Amino acid sequence: MRFLIIILAFFLFSFSNKEVKDRIYLELSKNNLYEAEKLIYDVLKENPYDTDAIFAKSILILKYAENLNNKNLKIKKYQEVIELLNSLQKKLNGFYYYHYIKAITLEKLGNINDAIKEYDNCIYYNKKFIDAYISKAMLFWKLGNIDESYRIISLVQDKYKVKMLKAWFDYQMKDQTSIQTLQQILDNPLFYKELLNNRNVLNELYFQIMWIRHRFNKDDLYWIEQNEKFNTNDYYFSISSALYDLYNKNDEGATKRLISIISKYPDKPYAYFLMYEILKKHDVKKTKNYYYFLKKAVECDLYNLDFKNQLEKEENNE
Repeated sequence: MRFLIIILAFFLFSFSNKEVKDRIYLELSKNNLYEAEKLIYDVLKENPYDTDAIFAKSILILKYAENLNNKNLKIKKYQEVIELLNSLQKKLNGFYYYHYIKAITLEKLGNINDAIKEYDNCIYYNKKFIDAYISKAMLFWKLGNIDESYRIISLVQDKYKVKMLKAWFDYQMKDQTSIQTLQQILDNPLFYKELLNNRNVLNELYFQIMWIRHRFNKDDLYWIEQNEKFNTNDYYFSISSALYDLYNKNDEGATKRLISIISKYPDKPYAYFLMYEILKKHDVKKTKNYYYFLKKAVECDLYNLDFKNQLEKEENNE
């Protein structure tokens, strides 16, 4: 799933200084992590043991870590987050969002069993927090346990969300008929209004529909345009723009755009995969330079069965 709903966490903070709290919210909404960090440290200067400020610091470090390119440094930062969270265990044990942040961090460190336990704790303390269900379901999806993913999603107490998420899973399994279900849900004004409250899910939903339509060799201009209009995730928006170039047979423009995306997001897979597709199409001299980009896509998303299968096909053809 994408990244945690940071703003929700900060909305729950109880800094005594309301002005500081509002400033932190503002800077985070702009993704100005440096400014938010300064404000948090101002609170810590006054009280180094302020629980809310320490929790805020752990979320910031987690966010910073996601933007790092060095894997060893990433791991070091994730471990730092766990240390901070462990120091708050007595005070925040039972606070659902504390368990959620801990679960996400443990998952990134590859500590799957403990991550699942923390997702369970989060759900136990707040059964209406849909992000925990989604994150846990996606974890089992990545592990190849589709049945468990379905079971977890079925626990969500909202029939429209259950319907949407199950259709989403079906769609990732190359079930083309599920697009009709997704379209019906998105056309439901009541559900769409509710879904807007969870921007991350909406961004992911729009992007996955667009991407899998592309993988079906059915570049769908409608879904590309929907992403360009409504997807607030910068990476997903950029990929949709590259797909728009490809749709219009502008491979050169798409290539330039993809190089820029890779420079900005070197640890995300989709731009690499599109570069692989473009270079393979134009590889008249059989240099197989495209092979590098396919391997990079797999390295960036080890759980993506589609990318892995494509790599196996290339290896078998050598």
